[in-house]
Amino acid sequence: MLRCRRVQPGTSAFPGQKQQVHEPKRPPLYCRMRKFLKFVFYKIYTVASYFWLKLDRIASWGETRHWIDNVPRAIFTPDIYVSYAGWMHNQGFFASLLSVFLKKPQPRILDFGCGMGNLAPVCHHFVKNGGSYLGVDLDEKQIAPCLKTYGSLSNCSFYLTHDKNPFYTPDGESTTSGIDWPVKDGSLDIVIAMSVFTHLQEAESIRYLNKIHETLAADGLAMISFLIKRDYINPHFVYNFDHALTPGWFTSNPSCPEMAIGLTREALEKLLANRFEVLSHIEGSVTGGRHPSLQDIFVLRKLPAPGA
Repeated sequence: MLRCRRVQPGTSAFPGQKQQVHEPKRPPLYCRMRKFLKFVFYKIYTVASYFWLKLDRIASWGETRHWIDNVPRAIFTPDIYVSYAGWMHNQGFFASLLSVFLKKPQPRILDFGCGMGNLAPVCHHFVKNGGSYLGVDLDEKQIAPCLKTYGSLSNCSFYLTHDKNPFYTPDGESTTSGIDWPVKDGSLDIVIAMSVFTHLQEAESIRYLNKIHETLAADGLAMISFLIKRDYINPHFVYNFDHALTPGWFTSNPSCPEMAIGLTREALEKLLANRFEVLSHIEGSVTGGRHPSLQDIFVLRKLPAPGA
């Protein structure tokens, strides 16, 4: 079971502030029925997905079969669910985003929090003739499908880090001795971090953002997603950030803050100050943004270190 830092209901992780807990309570019968229906769903879905992919490949243009051929089978299992629609959305979205901003031939790409390699197929297009793509993740269940699915993709590799996060790792403690990335400072052209900083509190966000800055080459790029807190109510409680952590930083679940972290635009500007220049901001729809991206995505350019 995942263990997270606990905050007593009615108190705040940021001293001096009060908060109320609004997590939905489910009756035991509802939970048992939901678990049973999920079991039945995946029994059908896992088998059906095999035939669906075959049919989809037959009906698709040859140029698009690369995406179908590189869908990890694990996304159709109960352990790690990523919708097929969401998977394909990622490929198209980042094909456009990388085509616009990634100008360097043979780029060196780090995908921080790569999951099951959501971006490996599209990044392969940019490194297949040189350069490199490295996906890193702290979840062994995510890295295993990457190694199985993408072993034939040239210049692509994956690494299981020993970093910790209270939401994703069993011992619930974050590392303090360093960040486990097998890359040298100044060696990367772009770092991508999708749905990573949405699970990091302020102190950890500063630590990882500094690491990204250190590992990027001069004028290197970062594409990072955040959940920007807006005056908007999402029907799903996960995206309503009512519980303060540190100034400008919030969570929707005080029992496990890293489940979902939101921050104000002012807090984000403070986080990026003297580190990165914002080249583009794609607003996230789950917190009321106007673009079709779920999370807010920022395209950033590395600034020289102060005094450099």
